[in-house]
Amino acid sequence: MAEASEVWDPVVVFRVDHTGTQSKDAEWISPAYELSPNEAIEIFRMEVIPPVDTTTNTIQKLKYVTIRVDGKEYETIRVNSVMAPHEHPNNVGIAVDFGVPILHRPILGYTPSIYEAKCPKASKGKKVDVKVVADQDITQPYSVILKFARVRGESKLREVAGPALAPATIVLDNDVYAKPMLPITLDTFDELPGGLAQSKPMILPWVTYARNKIDTTPNQWYTFTYDARAQYEWMNLSWNLVNKDEAYLVEALGVIPHANSKAIRLNVDGRATVPEFSTKSDYNFFYPPMYYDINVNAAMKRAGPVFLKKPFLFHGVKGGIEIIDNGTAIPANGVEVMVWGTKFILKR
Repeated sequence: MAEASEVWDPVVVFRVDHTGTQSKDAEWISPAYELSPNEAIEIFRMEVIPPVDTTTNTIQKLKYVTIRVDGKEYETIRVNSVMAPHEHPNNVGIAVDFGVPILHRPILGYTPSIYEAKCPKASKGKKVDVKVVADQDITQPYSVILKFARVRGESKLREVAGPALAPATIVLDNDVYAKPMLPITLDTFDELPGGLAQSKPMILPWVTYARNKIDTTPNQWYTFTYDARAQYEWMNLSWNLVNKDEAYLVEALGVIPHANSKAIRLNVDGRATVPEFSTKSDYNFFYPPMYYDINVNAAMKRAGPVFLKKPFLFHGVKGGIEIIDNGTAIPANGVEVMVWGTKFILKR
């Protein structure tokens, strides 16, 4: 007989609102969603209703928004004010899901692969909240919305999730990173892909952005290397992955260009051909979800981010995401490159 408290909710909306002011670099921790002892959730989307300065008609900058589970932060999630638009008929921008929830199996008609099922996870009484760090003095209210799938009851979880075991082996460029298959239970739910309790190899949602820390050198490719050329470690978009401790899968990009922007590329040292994509202000291949200027957003016809035709894997190579100017330097913080994808923590 089914447990009286069994529940399956494909979509639950958890919204937190910040009012008052927030100083530059100050942190705000939201009220928490506390799971019941027999509950598991998968967070498949974040949406941000940003603070808007109505005097200048611009969006105020949040340095990043991320998710915490029992106080432990998702360090691979760094969403700013414009990367996760609120889903609303009047908004052009579209937020990107972190992944495909295992708990959506009954409505999908299939079980997501371990590469898809990278949504943040929590279970059994844990507390989930939002951490927001300001990038400037914030004077206006803002909100963060988490959308997640929820199951209550062990037997309901088995019914919704399907197979009792979840594959855990990662294959990248024919390299196999193996670990035992896991049972899908309330006890092990946050050990599945996307969960912070995973053993290595780990699969995590990766959402971040970078700004050029210094001026570009005319006609030379700019690498976002921490800390000489990227302000924070999570803005680093240049890697030497020869030891294969980590890997990065780039799935979508968005760029807020400068007037002097020319192109962006995903570069690997020694690669024979490296396609370039225009980021000129009059032809930007990788539209962002929103701009900081409300007037520009109102006029937008095609909102990003743009998904690559084929996701680009950085694994066992030296390379990164690079930009170039049109022959005139782009000043520091002149370009914002946004990235959506997957981070693999393979060994360390």
